[in-house]
Order: sequence, then C-alpha cells, then structure tokens
Amino acid sequence: MERAGLPSRPSITVGLTFLGPEAVHALALGVDRPEHALVAACAAVDAAFAFVPWREPWAASAVDALLEAGVAPFVSVDGVLWEVLEAEGVEAGLKATLLEPERITAALEAVLERRIIEARAALDAGARALVVAEDLAGSDGPLVAPDFVNETLMPLLGRLVEAATAAAVPAVWHSDGDVRSLLAAAVRSGFSAVHAGGGLRFEGFERVFWAARSAGLMTIGGLTTIDLAEGLVRAETLGSRAGLLARAGKLLVADDGGVTTAREAHALIRAVAAAREAAGTRDGA
Repeated sequence: MERAGLPSRPSITVGLTFLGPEAVHALALGVDRPEHALVAACAAVDAAFAFVPWREPWAASAVDALLEAGVAPFVSVDGVLWEVLEAEGVEAGLKATLLEPERITAALEAVLERRIIEARAALDAGARALVVAEDLAGSDGPLVAPDFVNETLMPLLGRLVEAATAAAVPAVWHSDGDVRSLLAAAVRSGFSAVHAGGGLRFEGFERVFWAARSAGLMTIGGLTTIDLAEGLVRAETLGSRAGLLARAGKLLVADDGGVTTAREAHALIRAVAAAREAAGTRDGA
C-alpha cells in the first residue's frame, strides 16, 4: 500500500506536538480556551503543524481553529496496547503477550475497533496527518518483546494506517525511547513518519533519526526535553544541532512530546530560533 506523504517546505519545517497546558499557556500569552491557546502557541514559533489529541473535548474545535490559521492539524489517537496492559496490570499484561498471545490479541482487536472509529472521525474533521500514539520503548530499547510488536501489534496498528491512507492522509507513529529495532515493522505497517525522542538526549534522538531515515521514514522531533530543561544556553546549542540535522532532509523539527513547564517552553522558543538560523533560514521566514 502506498503511503501518503507529509507536507514539506523548501526551508526548515517546525511544529508542536504534545505540549503540557502550562507550556502551551506560556507560549500563548494569556489566551485561555485550549483550542485558541494552541493556535497562539503555534504563532509563537511559526509552527507549520501541531498535534491535537483527539480524546480531548476541544479537539474538533482545535482542528477548525488550526486550519483557519493555516496550521496543519496532526490529530493523534491512542494506540491499542496500553489500554489492555493497564486493564491486565502492566507486568501481568506484558507476560501475557508472551504466554497468552491469542487472548491478548483478541483484547487488542476489541480496542482497535474503537480506535478506528475515532481515527475516521478525526480524519473527517480535517486532520492533515493521523498520529498513532503507542509507546513501545524506553531509553534502553523496546519495552515489549520485539517479536510480539513485529508479528501482532504493528499489523494491528496498520489498520489505522489504512484508514489514514483511504483519506489520502499520512500516518505517524509516536513512541518515546529508542525505537530503532522497531522501525522496520513500522514501515511494513505503512507509517510515513515516526515522532521520536521522548526520554532521550539529542544524541539518542540523532541515532533514531539516522535509522529512520535509512528505513525511509520521516522523523518528527529533535528538540529533546531533557536538553531543553537545562536552560537557554543548552537550548540554543540543541536547536543549532537540530537545524543542521534538518538540512540532511526527512526531519520535521519539533519538541519530543515532553515539554510541560513554562521554563521548557521558553527554551523551546530559543531552540526553534537557533534551528532556523543553523538551517539557513531566518526565524519566522
């Protein structure tokens, strides 16, 4: 199945992903309603796209507001695994993926049917990309047995990709951690991009980026929260490195989904400006 492409610009493309409420309001300068605050936050960094969690009650309004502002809404739906694991108890659920895969697969399929309905609603609302949020790795690698991910879980997520492809919209897989060993499965399931870097320093993100690029995936990220939290000087260095990496192609510069505080949000502004300068574009150009 041919994958839909993500939008690209001749210069660096910047976006916002899963920002916490405090961080959004730090960028939005007092705008209260969540959908309008998200638009204002995008304006603060001249973002071309923004993630919208579809489970939020204001999600549909945010899609409309972003489209009106000329920002592409990348709507996110939860994956299927963690709802099942939390119902089982995480440790017991992880063991069951190895010992009782047929039972766990049936539970995943039941969740998937609801997720497909949610994804189609998001696509009908005007999503310009579908983000499937399924955290499968930590900083040291996969949290779930790779065989289970490759043989069972990713093919199920591929049905969400099919819904996106039917709407001529690209699909993005979000996961924290070092996902390098799982990227081939994401490609086979039809994903066009991976949003990565949560829980990693820039060096770890860079390794994921090159692996994803080699696999044919676009990467979203580069502005890692661990580095942003160290202050403005570190943020400027981080942004410069991300901007230089973006010049290699197949990178949409964004936060890693972990920015929650006003301090981190201010560092994010500095990092975005440095990324644009390093990539050879003026901030806001």
